[in-house]
Amino acid sequence: MRLITRFSFCTLLLGTLVATALAAPEKIKIKLAPMPGIGHLVPELARGLGYFESEGLDVEYVNVMNYRDEDFYSTELFKDGTIDAEICWYQRVVFGLGNDAPAQAVFLIEDSPHLTISVANRLKDRIKTAADFKGLTIADSEGFSTKRYVTDTVIARAGLPPGSYTPAPGELTSKLPLLIKALQANQVDVVSSMEPATTGLMATKLVTPLYDLATGEGTRRALGEVWPARCLYLAPSYIKAHPDRVQRLVNAFTRTMRYINTHSAEDIVAHLPAGYFAPDMNNDLWADYKKGKTDEIAKIQPGMAQGDYSIPPSAAKYECNILFHTNFDESPEGKYRRAAAQSGKVHPEDTYDNRFVEKAMKEIK
Repeated sequence: MRLITRFSFCTLLLGTLVATALAAPEKIKIKLAPMPGIGHLVPELARGLGYFESEGLDVEYVNVMNYRDEDFYSTELFKDGTIDAEICWYQRVVFGLGNDAPAQAVFLIEDSPHLTISVANRLKDRIKTAADFKGLTIADSEGFSTKRYVTDTVIARAGLPPGSYTPAPGELTSKLPLLIKALQANQVDVVSSMEPATTGLMATKLVTPLYDLATGEGTRRALGEVWPARCLYLAPSYIKAHPDRVQRLVNAFTRTMRYINTHSAEDIVAHLPAGYFAPDMNNDLWADYKKGKTDEIAKIQPGMAQGDYSIPPSAAKYECNILFHTNFDESPEGKYRRAAAQSGKVHPEDTYDNRFVEKAMKEIK
């Protein structure tokens, strides 16, 4: 009797294990190229929370700089399957389409460019809006950058024609010490910055924020529309061939973004895998490093999409129209962007596919 009981138990256990194995979703490998910062935060949190695992995904990170000298060519890596998906700026989709390296956005991570436009304190009493920027020197990065054409858009909405201000050398906004020296020497009047430079800049007490485009609400006030910024995108051919894989990936991202929207930076940091942080961190430095990462996440949370992670059609049309009319500089990236913008190959409705995120937002409770 005892032998039969043991045999029955083993049979039952084996049957349970087989059934569990059959019920588990098939492990699908996806090669993802995440942009540093926010682009790395979201998939790492998805991994830490177990959402990739629950969707049956094995996500491998790929560094595009291992395959291209310049990262703006990244969508070309879709062609030979070097990457399956990428997290970067929405405009990469536009420029890829226009240069015959197409991509489509399937998930919106940020609905703002995380940009702050500030005025030197010595001028803050006479500069009230961008209409007062005429004749000033503005540090807004290189002539192909997001900071440049978003700043130009704010200025244009204020009624000033192109060329109304003097751009400062582009390196100033990428090298905070140089920017601080320029402000102290009265060589810069207005600054367009993103984190973490914005925090460092505010700490100097040399500037006062004038336009806050670091949240969706602030961006809508400044531009009249939200601004699709960093997002998840894939090649249209991959989307067509593997809709189930795309859906699984979007499901995981939907759960992750909902967590980010409803939890503190401390909670987020607590669930990030060790790989997100600097390797071999000295224990004596860990507390300060962790606090710095927590503060960094807290600053970017307000600029992330809140609840709706689809690409707004009106926003896609708005941003494409700006890109089509931007006078990009003569740098290699500027030429690449200008070729795409002027190609006539890009139609806003082709830059996104909201089917997967709409399904996820509706069905995932």
